[in-house]
Parts: sequence; structure tokens; C-alpha cells
Amino acid sequence: MVSIKLVDISKTFGSIEALKNVNLEIHDGELFAILGPSGCGKTTLLRIIAGLEKPTKGRVYFDDIDVTNIPAEIRDVSMVFQFYALYPTTVFNNIALPLKSKGYSKIDIEKRVKEIAELVGIDKALKLHVDKLNVADKQKVALARAMAKEPRVYLFDEPLTILDPVTRVIMRSELKKLQQKLKQTIIYVTHDQIEALTLADRIAVMNFGVIEQVGTSWDVYNLPDTTFVGWFLGEPGMNFIEVAVDRDDLSIKIGSKKIFRDPRVGKKLLDLGLDKVLLGFRAENVVLVREALDVNAFNNITIDGVIRVIEFFGTHYVVNIEIEGFEFKVKLNVSEFNKLMLSENSKINALVKADKVCFFNLDNNRRIL
Repeated sequence: MVSIKLVDISKTFGSIEALKNVNLEIHDGELFAILGPSGCGKTTLLRIIAGLEKPTKGRVYFDDIDVTNIPAEIRDVSMVFQFYALYPTTVFNNIALPLKSKGYSKIDIEKRVKEIAELVGIDKALKLHVDKLNVADKQKVALARAMAKEPRVYLFDEPLTILDPVTRVIMRSELKKLQQKLKQTIIYVTHDQIEALTLADRIAVMNFGVIEQVGTSWDVYNLPDTTFVGWFLGEPGMNFIEVAVDRDDLSIKIGSKKIFRDPRVGKKLLDLGLDKVLLGFRAENVVLVREALDVNAFNNITIDGVIRVIEFFGTHYVVNIEIEGFEFKVKLNVSEFNKLMLSENSKINALVKADKVCFFNLDNNRRIL
């Protein structure tokens, strides 16, 4: 096992700045996810950790030892890629290859291959040619091959992307069980928020070569540091509505409509010199009711709007509501939706608990409260 520290890492390719002053600490034995959209720099960061790329600026440390200039083959890492890239031979031979290159004896190779194959669930397929395997089992072979040489750290680069949705769910569960058995440091790169949220001990959310936030799944989902993190995580992503502070009674307004009155919140925002901010809240944290709501009730944000679009997703509905030119989404289970008998272009009232909302600075999109 190994802890990893990245200090002021930047990487440029010609005029393109792929990474911008990245600082990150990955703890010994944790499954750490690097999450972000395509092109955000996450794979470049992984390759720098592996030693396959050198940073333009900054240092890489394994257990406080500077490995920035140490080549990949000496860093003792194993990588599992999106495409498994297996050799056209048996499962056994694919797993055994790194052990042969390390000079293991025939007896030790056989023992190790069987142990690893059993661990990842392909021990019954050792004699099969890899062409006879399904895609999921081929990815398991790639994983077993990476595990065979007992590296200090595992680097996974979107290993489940090519799998079908059902197999991906199964493999997520298998990977979580595997990590619990291995207790090794694993860095997992993905653009899939569900993979990151369900698998990782902690997550770094990246955007345009910058780490926007590092935290547990609960932290990055419920308390996003930036609007990007709030939007990128969630199905649908976090709602954002521009609101203003009424200087007379310190209430919060959307356009001309008052939606929330807590003088402590209004005063805090004004003390920060902010009379306009973004209000953020999750679609599943909204309750819809038919009756009128009291805007002066503490601890509640109350919004009366018009239903514009209703979307059915099989297990739930997403309702798009408009108020004063702004739209937000509400996520309802099927029974809640049927009970309310909602229809497009009808009026509805929405309620959000005050402890379920965040306020963001309009200028830099960072969370204030």
C-alpha cells in the first residue's frame, strides 16, 4: 500500500493547459475516485501518477518519496484500462505473464494465478481462450493480470465504460467487494458519477484541469463547493435560481416574489456584500403541495410556480416548474406524482427545507452558505 501526494501539478501540451496547479493527497489503502467530464484532465493526471507522463511543473510523492523522475516500471503500479487489451491466448497465460517476467517459479505462478482468478471470479475459465469470454469476464482477466504482480497501487482508467448497463451494475458491486479484500490503494478515474458515488471512499471532482472539490460522496453531493459540482452530480443535477435579498425585511426573492424569510441568512449575505446570489437545491428535496404556503414560515423556502414539462423515467417523474422566468426540476416517485394528479401548465406550490439549500456567489460560482 502507498499514500500519494501531488504538489502543484501542471501539464501543458503545446498551448493547451491540461492540468492547472493540482494539489491532492490520496490516503494509504483508500479507493479514491477522480471524477469529471471528458477532456477535464483526469486521465492525464492518472498517467502522471503512473509515471507515463511527466508534469510540466510540480512533484509526485509516494509515501513522501519524490518519484517525479522515476519511470513507470520502477514505481510498482498496475493499470487497468477502458479497453482490456488481452493477449490472444488462455486466461491462465494472460494472468501469468507479469509473474513470468518477474522470474516467479512455475509452482509459484500456478498458485498465484489460481488465487487471483478465484478472487475475481474467473477460476473456472483459466483454460479457456480469452476469445471465448464475454466482455465482463475479459475485463476481469485484465483486472486479475494487474493484480498478479501485487503492485503498491492500482490505477483504473474508466474500466467499466464499455460494459452494458446491467453488467456495469454487477461489476461495480464486484469491484467494491474486491477492494475490501485487497485493502490496497486504488485510484479510479471515471466520468460516471454513479460509479464514483457508490465505489469511492473519497472523490475529487475535476473540470477544465482544475480540482473543484475533494470529499466523501456525501460531501460532494450534499455540500458542493461550486455550482459545477452541484450540477455534475445528480440525476438531474442541482437546481440553481438567481435570488435577491430584500434590504427592507431581509427576505429572499425570486424576481418580485418572496420565497424565504430568515433575517439571519439575509443579513449574512448583505454583510458579505452580496444582494444577489444563486440558490441551489436538489430535485429530490422538493415537496409539491396544492395548498398555498406561508412565505414567512421559518425553515422553509416556498415557491409558487407553473408546471411546464413532465418527464417520465419509469421509476420516477421529473417535473419542470417555472417561476419568474426561471425553471427548476422536482423529482417525484410514481405514487407521489399520481396522488397530486399533476398536469402541464397548471399551478403548483413547492416547498424546500432551509437546511437542504445552498447559496452560491454569482461571480465565482462558489458556495457561500
